[in-house]
Amino acid sequence: MAIKLYYTPHTRSLRPRWTLEELGLAYELAPIDLFGGEGDTPAYRRIHPHGSVPAMEIDGRVMIESCAMCHWLGESHPTAQLVPPAQEAQARRNYLQWSFYVPGTLEPPAFQILLHTAILPPAQRVPDIVPWADEYHQVALRTVDACLRERDHIAGEQFTVADILLGSTLLWLPDRLEDFPALGAYTRRLQQRPAYQRAVTDPSPPA
Repeated sequence: MAIKLYYTPHTRSLRPRWTLEELGLAYELAPIDLFGGEGDTPAYRRIHPHGSVPAMEIDGRVMIESCAMCHWLGESHPTAQLVPPAQEAQARRNYLQWSFYVPGTLEPPAFQILLHTAILPPAQRVPDIVPWADEYHQVALRTVDACLRERDHIAGEQFTVADILLGSTLLWLPDRLEDFPALGAYTRRLQQRPAYQRAVTDPSPPA
């Protein structure tokens, strides 16, 4: 299987890269200067119609959506146990619940905070959005924190793709975790994983 990951540091493309590293799979990393405008080029738009990252080629066929990539990779390599099998009913339910919770509930307010405090040019930011987004983000953080007071990983005893999705998103706004000791301890554990450390090592710039 030939895998090529189109990647920009400090974006959602960390998710599939981290998953690839957890699985120990060989892959080609194709850095994209997203913030320098490379995503808007016709060549890259043919790869990802939105000009975003990540995109992943598997044997020449392109897949988009970071959460889907991670789930597919984990499910395609069952011996790594990154996706609970159907017969482990409770762990599977937990896994699916939190894997959908991240992009559906936790991520949207976090992204709005980032957009209107850091990503957008100052003239395009809407400061009034931030308190509203922060309120909803706090509700999501409290929900996840309560779960992680009871166990080390979000789906159960086993580290899974759901931890990759959750941990990578929590680390977008690490300052928001200060009032949540369980989340702070959880993200520190995840950052100590060798696969995570390899995944956040930025590729060398082209010579």
